[in-house]
Amino acid sequence: MEQKKKQNQTTEQKNTKPGPRQRRLAWKAAKDRFSRAAAVLFIVALAAVPVAGYFLPDNSFSAEENRMLREWPGISVTEYFEGRAERKLESYVEDQFPLRNGFIRMKSAMDMTAGMLESNDVIKCEDHYLMEEIKTPDAANLERTVAALAAFRERYPKVRMYFLLAPNAANILEDKLPATVRMEDQDRYMDAFFAAVSEAGITPIDVRDAFRANKDDVQLYYRTDHHWTSDGAYLAYQTACEVMGLGKPAEYTARVVKNDFNGTLYSRSGYTNGLSDEIKIYTMTDEDAWQPSVIYYADTKEKTTEFFRLDNLETKDAYSVFGGSNHPMYTIKTPVEINRRLLIIKDSYANSFIPFIPQYYREVVVVDPRYYFENIDDLMTSEGVTDVLFLYNANTFFLDESLAMTLVDER
Repeated sequence: MEQKKKQNQTTEQKNTKPGPRQRRLAWKAAKDRFSRAAAVLFIVALAAVPVAGYFLPDNSFSAEENRMLREWPGISVTEYFEGRAERKLESYVEDQFPLRNGFIRMKSAMDMTAGMLESNDVIKCEDHYLMEEIKTPDAANLERTVAALAAFRERYPKVRMYFLLAPNAANILEDKLPATVRMEDQDRYMDAFFAAVSEAGITPIDVRDAFRANKDDVQLYYRTDHHWTSDGAYLAYQTACEVMGLGKPAEYTARVVKNDFNGTLYSRSGYTNGLSDEIKIYTMTDEDAWQPSVIYYADTKEKTTEFFRLDNLETKDAYSVFGGSNHPMYTIKTPVEINRRLLIIKDSYANSFIPFIPQYYREVVVVDPRYYFENIDDLMTSEGVTDVLFLYNANTFFLDESLAMTLVDER
């Protein structure tokens, strides 16, 4: 009797144990529940991003990339029909995406873990260099810019105009790129642009030959930042003196003011390249020949005689030692005999170049088109401009939309 009872219990256990078909059905049901939950979470996440973007204020500056971020763009009917509105909105969404910096850092960490040589468009190169990729010009936008430059030249036929387009590190130091990396031919783009502005009557200042001749003896670019160094800017100044007819370049002496600088490419990529940069400032060797300048920043109403903001060396953006932040417009007045007035229209590469120039002009007016929204023709007239120097690095310039808008004749 007892044995029969045990047999019945064993039979019941076998009958209640799920078979292969039941296990498959149970697994499918669990999988379906997980898929539905994941889909709901995904939809909630998708909905949360634009909602968060709507309520969160726009960020105006990225400390990691040391650049201004695109804020909500005003879009005109003309821009809409020309297709520029779509690019503006795309740039705005990329710059203002919620938790953007967190996602960038996450991607950088994943790239480093995988041993990749490229992270966030930054390439790990020989001799501890980090370099950004060569940018492909936006053809339609570049055409508009060249046309605006030609029209500006035509409005001021008696004004001497020059364009210094600086090559980027991956162009001049291409021998330090990994063997597996292939870059765009920046020289081809620069040659075509120089030919176009020459035809328009603007004199190119091409520093490429000088840079290539000195690249083994002088550190022309920071290892951790996208700017040229003070040594690179000094070499560009010497080249500009010859082209602009300023005479023999003055002698300057360099001194190191910071030896642990880690710049934008270091922050953007997450790479620890093992060697920080030096920042140098240049002062005229013959102190008696130096004429002190007065600098007036229109946006902050600040007046100073100092070109270098040494306090900024202890901030994350140590490159801002050269004139502080990017100002929309400022003036430099120097009591020299020559009565010429120079307008510099520029990006941040000019910041370390500008201190060399005021000794040759009674007044220098500096405009950054990314932040300047006044009428450039009114400025030309009110300041009595006799010379204009455009100074950009090629990567920034070939994607820039602000210069063409600044040069538009609004009178």
